[in-house]
Amino acid sequence: MELHQRIRLMSRLTSFERDGDYNFESCVFYASTPKGKVPILKLMQTTMCDKNCVYCAFRRDRDETIRIALKPEEIAKGFMELYKAGKVSGLFLSSGIFGNPDFTMERMIDTAKILREKYEFKGYIHLKLMPGASLQSVEEAVKVASRVSINLETSKEKRLKDIAKGKSILQDMLPKIEYVDRLLRGQKGKSQISQMMVGVGDEKDEEIIKAVDYLNKRFRLSRIYFSAFFPVKNTPLENRPAENPKREHRLYQVDFLIRAYGFSFEELKPVLIDGNLPLDKDPKTAWAEANMHLFPLEINTADYEMLIKVPGIGKKTAKEILRRRKEGKLSSPKDLKGIRNLEKMLNYLTLNGKYFGQRLLKG
Repeated sequence: MELHQRIRLMSRLTSFERDGDYNFESCVFYASTPKGKVPILKLMQTTMCDKNCVYCAFRRDRDETIRIALKPEEIAKGFMELYKAGKVSGLFLSSGIFGNPDFTMERMIDTAKILREKYEFKGYIHLKLMPGASLQSVEEAVKVASRVSINLETSKEKRLKDIAKGKSILQDMLPKIEYVDRLLRGQKGKSQISQMMVGVGDEKDEEIIKAVDYLNKRFRLSRIYFSAFFPVKNTPLENRPAENPKREHRLYQVDFLIRAYGFSFEELKPVLIDGNLPLDKDPKTAWAEANMHLFPLEINTADYEMLIKVPGIGKKTAKEILRRRKEGKLSSPKDLKGIRNLEKMLNYLTLNGKYFGQRLLKG
């Protein structure tokens, strides 16, 4: 099989780790970013794995999985061909753990080094850190990568041991995340992320949000990805129902509220219903409705920290409101002309003492 065919096959197999949109014909993965969809080559160094995680398509005991491995030189060459053709702008490299975790990491790091040193590629490289790898391997990965990540998979140690024996959040993953955090301090253009599965066990959103709150405040992760569980044929969880994608979306929104808007776990706790986020409304709106005693808020006197907690108001809008306030009191919706989500935000505000919302607010 020719190199480009094996890379295309590996990229398709990597779709089991789905978190974006694929063009299967060109083996390009479109990652979602604040700047829109970005084309990257996303693949695994090898689909061979010694681990036996109950949810994973690459688990050791799944005979149906195609086992294939690519050499560092092959991935680097194949990537550069795609890059020069303008089809991709970066590389995401993961791997099954075959043999010693450090051996697996060494091959991934070698791939990145070839790109950096031989091909002088200065763009985006994301390396997945392997569970069980040494801190020395982690440090080498941080040196050559733009971004590194280690997947926590779930929110508690016991849950992880139930689905992925041999992995440990407390003994392995968190210490690595903390080590990477120290390594990245003072470095520009580098970042660390993590990922958690949703619905692989019986965990409540409350558990996940508490973990997200801790991770964001303790380790300054760039972001946390969530992956709604979907069953893979011929794995122990093949008959478990797929998780509702809306749940994944709500957790992304909560992560953003914590990371960018300063919400805490305690503030969001009243939003939960039996430990889970409501699926029929976004968590910011749910928080506002659970705190109606704070509303309606007077737009002319509210500070920035409170304005950004109003549904419909983001950071840019809050800053624009503060700018317009300097020019004079805001007394009617006309004074907010051109501002996005105006109809929504007016439900939670008064303008110079007057209410212009579409519904009366309690409290």
